[in-house]
Amino acid sequence: MGSGASLSNPLACLGMADHVDLAQPQGTSTVVGGWAVAVGRALNALGCDGEALLKAAGVTVAEKLNTDARFSADHTRRLWQLALVDTGEEAIGLKVARFVCPTTFHALGFSLWASHSLYDALARMVRFDVLLNDGCELSLDHGDAVGFSMDIKQQDGVDLVAPEGVDYFLGAVVKMFREMSASDFAPVRVTLTRDSPANPHRWHAFFGCPVCFAAGRNQLWFDAHTLTQTLPTGNRDLAEQNDKLVEDYLTKMQLQDICGQVRRCLIELMPLGMTTLDDVCEALDMPPRTLQYKLRQQGTTLQQLRDKTREALARQYLQYSRQPFTQIAYSLGFSDPAHFNRAFKRWTGETPTAFRQRLWQPLV
Repeated sequence: MGSGASLSNPLACLGMADHVDLAQPQGTSTVVGGWAVAVGRALNALGCDGEALLKAAGVTVAEKLNTDARFSADHTRRLWQLALVDTGEEAIGLKVARFVCPTTFHALGFSLWASHSLYDALARMVRFDVLLNDGCELSLDHGDAVGFSMDIKQQDGVDLVAPEGVDYFLGAVVKMFREMSASDFAPVRVTLTRDSPANPHRWHAFFGCPVCFAAGRNQLWFDAHTLTQTLPTGNRDLAEQNDKLVEDYLTKMQLQDICGQVRRCLIELMPLGMTTLDDVCEALDMPPRTLQYKLRQQGTTLQQLRDKTREALARQYLQYSRQPFTQIAYSLGFSDPAHFNRAFKRWTGETPTAFRQRLWQPLV
């Protein structure tokens, strides 16, 4: 937040942060929604219940087919962990990579397929890397070969992309390039920061080249001559049209992010009783008129976001904690518990007491 204040998250104190669903990603980074479709299909093919695992990871299954949906880094890391346990498949990322298709990467997938050359496709991924996953940075390096690098960002010392996610994305790039050029296409070498798996041959076989583990960077290295060959799928006009769709998507994504910023800000400010427009604007270091304008562009207001955030948190507090209603009311920024009771009845049609009695489950 602009003020630089470090406020405690009330949910973290309850150990409940993973349960909250505020309809927008709550993690520090997000991945394009097509990822969930590919993972679900792969898990089903492995004999697992893909829908159940997605739901257990916090993914809203109803949003899985929404082409504009994005899922948080918390969801992706949790899903890879669950998939590892459920399948016992250490190469799960490579398994999922086999299920990608152009729509996996929104309009960018079609831009890639219509690219003039594989190098052109790599350049597009670098240009639009935030669409794919804003928890990493993609770049190109030139030496004896052309290097395509995937550098993972961190939050509080934790990688925002799991090793399985790296396997998946780099594997997906190679899989797509084989379909765009030749079935025997392969990098000249691959380097991964992950520790060496129990059976590294699986990685060598998938990429069709030497793979070095515990390396300094995640990189695919390609023969430069191969990358510059004209592709049979190349179509400059089609690629440029889809580039415009990607740019429109990114513009929408940046606008939607203001709603996520406000939600996260409210979650931290509410326990302090600071929920007014001035409070939020000071925390975001943004003029009130600017914030109101940006929210209007998204068809919402601060009051609507505040109500939705309070309702979502209230439901979680009542179901997953033993806190008394008075304490919950103050945690949500209400000045009087009676105001909380009336608001909750308006949101749900039930009193807080009735809601808790119906859904309360003993905490383990």
